[in-house]
Amino acid sequence: MRSSITLMVTLLIGFVSPASPAQNSAINPLADQIREQEVAVEKAPGKNDGEAWLKLAVLCQDAAQYRDSERAYRRALALLRSKDDATLADTLDHMGTMYVERGQLAKAESLERKALAMREAEHDLLGEGISHMHLSVLLLGRRDYSSAEAEAEIAVSLLAPEQAHHAVQTEGSPEEKMTALIDLSLARCARGGCAAAVPDLRRALGIAQVHYEANSIPVGFLDFLLGYALWKSGDFDSAEKLMKNGTQELSTQLGWGHPTYLQALKQYGIFLNQAGHTTEAEEIGARIAKIEKAPGFAQVQSNRVPGGLDLR
Repeated sequence: MRSSITLMVTLLIGFVSPASPAQNSAINPLADQIREQEVAVEKAPGKNDGEAWLKLAVLCQDAAQYRDSERAYRRALALLRSKDDATLADTLDHMGTMYVERGQLAKAESLERKALAMREAEHDLLGEGISHMHLSVLLLGRRDYSSAEAEAEIAVSLLAPEQAHHAVQTEGSPEEKMTALIDLSLARCARGGCAAAVPDLRRALGIAQVHYEANSIPVGFLDFLLGYALWKSGDFDSAEKLMKNGTQELSTQLGWGHPTYLQALKQYGIFLNQAGHTTEAEEIGARIAKIEKAPGFAQVQSNRVPGGLDLR
């Protein structure tokens, strides 16, 4: 149901919000979709459409409205327990990612482990790959980088095997393949191996460029991450163009004030200062200040990146 690229953007930049203030449609483009889904839930007989509640939960999560999302997930779980195990596992998995975003990692792990066990029992290799991918992000949030890398390697082997004739094949979407590769890259970077992360990010960017337009979120996000890894590897020249392109591309869809976009801008500003481009860095700082002062902007706190990038 949920686009993995949306999850990737939210999780891997590391936006963690303990609160969920309302955001109006002038700030948050998801507001209209949320209202439409709320109407759909209300129209369901007895408000008993579990899948409608799940869709509402995911939309609220993507909008960083976590309290509303949690309530919707709980309602969805109550209604979907009699459904097939695959649907229930998906719901548990989605809810687990919501808790990761909120920084409630113990709650998240319990749900993710349950989802993985259900998928293993069903021999759902695609689902297993997604579970390992999400567990990798969770472990990165705990700074257990070795375990996170191990989980990410399993995810890549299931979702994005290097060779087409690999013995294990799944129908992973481009988003899932990119996310698995990014998880592995971030785990390696977190262990001080950003140079080793670059090939995986290049491969992920290649997938994004095939399947998405140049100013899309996947391409912009991967441009930024590859630039970040190159920066941390000491290649300032290559990093500068990629980070600039990435932030410009992300601004097209996330420039309304999404935390991911702001975190990317902040890191680009730090890079510019380190590279000696102080004037450009000041311009980035002014842009950030303008966004944060905009009416209706959700004032939330950021935590250390679950994905291992030190975006502070």
